[in-house]
Amino acid sequence: MFFALSKIIDFILLPICWIFVLLLISLLSKYQKSRKRSLLAILVILTLFSNPWFVNRLYISYEQPTVTLEKNENYTWGIVLGGGMIRPSDEDQSDKINVGETADRFIQPILLYKAGKIKKILITGGNTSIGKIKVDKGHETNDVKQLMIDMGVRPKDIYMETKARNTRENATYSAQMLKNYLKNEEMLLITSAMHMQRSIRCFTKAGFKIKAYPVDKKGSHNESGLLDLITPSDHNLSKTSQLIREISGLIIYTIMGYC
Repeated sequence: MFFALSKIIDFILLPICWIFVLLLISLLSKYQKSRKRSLLAILVILTLFSNPWFVNRLYISYEQPTVTLEKNENYTWGIVLGGGMIRPSDEDQSDKINVGETADRFIQPILLYKAGKIKKILITGGNTSIGKIKVDKGHETNDVKQLMIDMGVRPKDIYMETKARNTRENATYSAQMLKNYLKNEEMLLITSAMHMQRSIRCFTKAGFKIKAYPVDKKGSHNESGLLDLITPSDHNLSKTSQLIREISGLIIYTIMGYC
């Protein structure tokens, strides 16, 4: 029930939904003042949430900073959180694996493994379908495992947890699989920098000793030209939506006592 409700809330929190609602108000309202306020709100939302500089600052302020492991800093387990690493293939391309926008979540663990920083990898994440409301035909965990093997990770060092549908379940089911290691070993937690705050809290609550290893960082301190700072982009509107959903997820998890 919570999983389905969380997806509905995600939908409501999308800025594009706010814009549609405000447009309806401006079209249907009998009051000119109400129509003007709705149109002004739309203008503000589009101006701010599509602006590269503003969206970048939001990400910089929220994302966990990247870390560099020390020369002698090694871990037995690297835990990789699924979500967006693989794009579902069309039926006529079922033999192909298409990486998604968070592919850095599995690429960095491969590099860590090859560098000897982690010995074993646990990939956690399952099917996220909700009947006909949300259809997930992907096999992300299996596909990521196959890509890791193709890129040189030994099959015996890759473990899969395929029941989790959200971050809380990632932590809960991973704890069940790694219960013999929880009290004695610190583990490397690998997920997107934006998602790391909620992940750390969930895994800590589940009994893990965690070292955060944020990847897939979207905020940047690199110098940008004037056009890069002011040119509006629908991609930035999408990035804002992702960040709003993540922050709301953290708030809801905190209220529910999940993290």
